[in-house]
Amino acid sequence: MKRFAKTVSRGAAIIVVAVVLASGCSKKSAPDVLARVGGQVITVADFQAEMQRRSANRQPLPDRQALLEDMIARAALVERARAAGLANSPEVRRTIEDVLIARLKEAELEPQLEAVKVAPAEIQAAYEKDAARFTQPAKAHLAILFLAADDKTDTNRLAEILARANEAHQLALSLPATEKSFGPVAADFSEDQLSRYRGGDAGWFTGDFSLAGHWPKEVIIAGLALNTNGDLSGVLRAPDGFYLVKKMDARPAVITPLASAAAGIERQLLAAKRARAGEDFKQSLRAAARVQTDSERLGKLEYPTSAVAPAASPVPPALPASP
Repeated sequence: MKRFAKTVSRGAAIIVVAVVLASGCSKKSAPDVLARVGGQVITVADFQAEMQRRSANRQPLPDRQALLEDMIARAALVERARAAGLANSPEVRRTIEDVLIARLKEAELEPQLEAVKVAPAEIQAAYEKDAARFTQPAKAHLAILFLAADDKTDTNRLAEILARANEAHQLALSLPATEKSFGPVAADFSEDQLSRYRGGDAGWFTGDFSLAGHWPKEVIIAGLALNTNGDLSGVLRAPDGFYLVKKMDARPAVITPLASAAAGIERQLLAAKRARAGEDFKQSLRAAARVQTDSERLGKLEYPTSAVAPAASPVPPALPASP
């Protein structure tokens, strides 16, 4: 979180204080008061703060009287703005509130967030709990040959298709060892138009069957069960037909070591802890403020009902009835 002092100048804070303070300041002479402007006073501390602000921003410093005159002119503007009722406009109040909230967070919340740490044991536990995220599963490159035959296929036709499947199986067994796929056998026998002219190459598969595409689960299981590159399954029966599967290649599971994953896990845990700390801080302020609302009046207000998000905070107690 960026430091507020880097984003809001001390001069802006002076305006906020001037607007927030009531105009009824003491009229008694005080040793640290350099000037009075309507209901405002410019003190020695104000003057020194303005000097420091200009120096920090590398602004040239005029002589002391000119600097005081600048501050008086600024205070006069604030006086006129207050007299015009601008201090009570929702936009101005919102700006003042934003400044005060930022200062409060800088003073109270940021130290809490900076103190949040993640222990090595927490990183280890998160790594072990979510081991699947750090593991690329073993995968196999499969070639698949398909002959269509559903439950409506008559017995004679089914026998013919099975005979063709067995013939394709024998031809596939006779392919040279250098042929990783089904080669020309797929072009001659397979009815899968996406793969038949690529030797039946169906791509890479893992145990995640949601990624299997249009291939039946049992066919992929049979392909993953093949032990060695070049191994060929027998004829497989599936609801939509007969299949042959051949293992073209394989890759073992790859596990990202804890040492490589630790930095990312730490960032994730740290963000979660800081989010909880921020929520706890907000809830503690809410509890201390003893919030009350007028639910009946709120319910009578016109309000768009479309795309309204659910309430994120508990409903506070109702305001007491007006006398």
